[in-house]
Amino acid sequence: MAETRSGPVFIAVGGGKGGVGKSFVTASLALSLAQGGARSGARVVAVDLDLGGSNLNLLLGEPHPERELADFIDGRVESLGDILQPTRLPNLRYAAGSFDMVTALDPLRDRKLDLIRGLVGLDANYVLLDLQAGATPVTLDFFFLGDVKLVVTNPESTAFHNAYGFLKNYVLRRILTELRDRREALHFVLEYYRGAGDEPVPDRTITALIAGLREGFPDLEPEVDGILEYDAPLLVLNRVRDREERQYLDRFRAVVEQNLALRCPELGTIPEDRRVGRATREGTPFVLAHPRHPIARRFSDWAVRLSRARN
Repeated sequence: MAETRSGPVFIAVGGGKGGVGKSFVTASLALSLAQGGARSGARVVAVDLDLGGSNLNLLLGEPHPERELADFIDGRVESLGDILQPTRLPNLRYAAGSFDMVTALDPLRDRKLDLIRGLVGLDANYVLLDLQAGATPVTLDFFFLGDVKLVVTNPESTAFHNAYGFLKNYVLRRILTELRDRREALHFVLEYYRGAGDEPVPDRTITALIAGLREGFPDLEPEVDGILEYDAPLLVLNRVRDREERQYLDRFRAVVEQNLALRCPELGTIPEDRRVGRATREGTPFVLAHPRHPIARRFSDWAVRLSRARN
């Protein structure tokens, strides 16, 4: 987790592959945080940053938003707070994504700084970011905002493969960002991947890169260790059907630690259940439609765990 700062606590939800359940996790966690914080007056905002594939509003049970993120990005409203929409929970609002921006080359990049300033200035205790699939630089920059970072995957081999790629790009971009003012160390990292001279690099894992940084630039060790120890994302495995698939997450964590030097804690797993899709089709968030279901209770427990971790 990142250092504590003033303003909202950010929970960024990312992952390499589309369709693994990022929006379901974002919506369910936002609803659970709002329910758990109702008595204390906690204010929660969920923001859909998955432009072109927006569906967070549907998972919140709100099919017809009056405002969208495009209204802020295109300058039709002055502040990000102007596009926030109410939900059936009085202390939860959301910013809907946009489908009508798919012709823009990269709308998030064009207004990235304005959007970040708008997010930081929101009147909320918790802001959840539902990110685009993949690991583009802009997506990773919004992922960096997370005081709590979640990576969602499912048991499919392609989902694990893409989650691994997401984590690899996350660590590498974090390192490059940390070293932006250290020219020699930055050159070392870039040459490590580009290859210097005619001799091939025998090991291009992040683990080997970090070992080289520690050996060549020992004064950087605290910064590098901080990234690996305190900024490691939490992992969520969605749509688990049996105990064998549950064990896939342990194997994945071992591979990530070996090759990326990241010890990613496990937030937990979500079992496969057809009622999740049925609740969405019926327009009711699953955790509200089935509050005593093990999945709903799991999200409630996670909300308590994450809120305590930040207090």
